[in-house]
Amino acid sequence: MFYLIVFGILAILSLMNLQFTDKLSRQMLMLPVVLMLIGIAGLRYETGGDWDVYTRLFLKFPDLESLRYNPLLIHNKHAEEGFILLCAIIKSLGGTIQTLFFVVTAFNITLIASVLPKYTKYPVLALLCYYCILYFNLEMIFIRQAIAVALCFYALQYISDRKPLRFILLVLLASCFHRVAVVLLPFWFVLDKKLPVWVYLTVIGVGAVIMATGVHWIKDIFVDISSLLGEKYADKAETYTTSNLFAVDRGISLGFILNLLILAAVMLFKRSIDEREHGTVHLNMFALSLALYYYCYELVEISNRFRLFFLISVIVVLPLLIEALPSFMNRLIGFVLTLVYCFSFASAIFLEKPQAIAYNPYQNYLEFKHNPRPSSGKQRLEKSHEYFRSERKH
Repeated sequence: MFYLIVFGILAILSLMNLQFTDKLSRQMLMLPVVLMLIGIAGLRYETGGDWDVYTRLFLKFPDLESLRYNPLLIHNKHAEEGFILLCAIIKSLGGTIQTLFFVVTAFNITLIASVLPKYTKYPVLALLCYYCILYFNLEMIFIRQAIAVALCFYALQYISDRKPLRFILLVLLASCFHRVAVVLLPFWFVLDKKLPVWVYLTVIGVGAVIMATGVHWIKDIFVDISSLLGEKYADKAETYTTSNLFAVDRGISLGFILNLLILAAVMLFKRSIDEREHGTVHLNMFALSLALYYYCYELVEISNRFRLFFLISVIVVLPLLIEALPSFMNRLIGFVLTLVYCFSFASAIFLEKPQAIAYNPYQNYLEFKHNPRPSSGKQRLEKSHEYFRSERKH
């Protein structure tokens, strides 16, 4: 119920944002949302995924003193240099893994929230979309990638502003936390290009047909390219394409249909979105996320990690769609449909279904520190892994 209550609060504040769009009102509405999103993930205790992995890595990583005497310690096969340096700073200041979680979440949410008013006049609704669609994966599992995604999302403004150096530097900084971020660099040249509707429909439509008919085409290409990049990448490619846990095709699901419906809606109001200063950039980012979804259906884990850098633009595209509607009543209907769409992403967590046991019940670090007791986090995480493995086998 905890996350569902938060969803309800965010929905109410988003509805208010629909009515009050002046700068002061947006700031007042965003503040409690930002604080909630920072507090939930930043103060979680043995809740979510990968917290055990990051705990072990944090203990193994060097502190600043060790790095000063042996700089080569910053190179580690389990994490990028930027993340290791961040951990070293926190350790040297006396912080713990909980400090790391809070610092990362505070940085990410603050960075995203700071640029949203530049992208849409409904930034509170955008944060609601982030909460449902990306928050639980990025802020409560893939925290290294979360930093990189937030930096890249912030950097997108510099494409429309024609400031290539700032864009490049931010993407390179993001790659210090997650290597995949560098894939955004070549897109500097195309993300602000206004393309005809038929291009989007054709490219994504062909991908949908490929996925629906089960045509296998990309797995071998991916393995060959990975082998050229070195043994480390070749080994990862083999794991993700042969392991029973990861080598699973994306099946036809509700998401297959919903993505096409959202695409149709976006194309219907494409002109209005293109007229916004940064609208075309986010529209193209979202279109690329759909292309990855359909064309890379054979590589679910790999495509999902790549998609996060592009999918984050959906939190701008959805509010822009509502902005494009002609009357308040139309926008209200669009708002309700957006709530339903967003809810579908995190419904298992909101409704406390068995597959979301790693998140439920929510455990708060401050509460556990004040009232020490055994945590069920480890047991719940193991059950979550078992469910994941069982789901992949079937």
